[in-house]
Amino acid sequence: MTTGTTDRDGQPPRTRDREATEARILDCAARLFAEQGYRTVTVRAIATGAGVNVALINRYFGSKLGLFDAVLGAGATLPQLSAVPLDELPRYLAEYAMRRRQRSADSSRALSAATRSVESPEIRELLRERLENQLIGPLAARLPATEARRRAALCVAVLIGTGYVRGLLADDTPPDPAFLDHLTDVFRTCLRQLP
Repeated sequence: MTTGTTDRDGQPPRTRDREATEARILDCAARLFAEQGYRTVTVRAIATGAGVNVALINRYFGSKLGLFDAVLGAGATLPQLSAVPLDELPRYLAEYAMRRRQRSADSSRALSAATRSVESPEIRELLRERLENQLIGPLAARLPATEARRRAALCVAVLIGTGYVRGLLADDTPPDPAFLDHLTDVFRTCLRQLP
């Protein structure tokens, strides 16, 4: 869609492309949130960095919190827990944890944004909901009832912690097969029902 024959400055009309504009906003927001955290970054700074009117952020994302949630969603590369047979889940999780360093730039920025922003109560609640709805809940639903949620939460803590520490250490080396076996045993222990 075009805005007319010329704009206010007498320039040719610009084609509006909502998808490209949203992508620019998300890219700028992800970078700023990852560098500065949620509290420090303003909607105006994001709009300026993305070269858009500040009203577009509210129109496309609803709010600054909605935009932060979209940044997390754009960077999400979550394990597909429902598709993996339960007896293969410990190995799958170990391999997934060790692959986290090969994730996209979006994933790295989303993790940095979350880490730098966790002191904000609204972000803490958003992250808690995401963990519960996308990882802990689905995993707990697949486990025998006794302590299922606590075991799922422990498993997710190991999963996220392994990827986070590898990221901090910039460890891109392929995992040693013996270490992968050991990490598989750790996940197996996390998932095992206690007597």
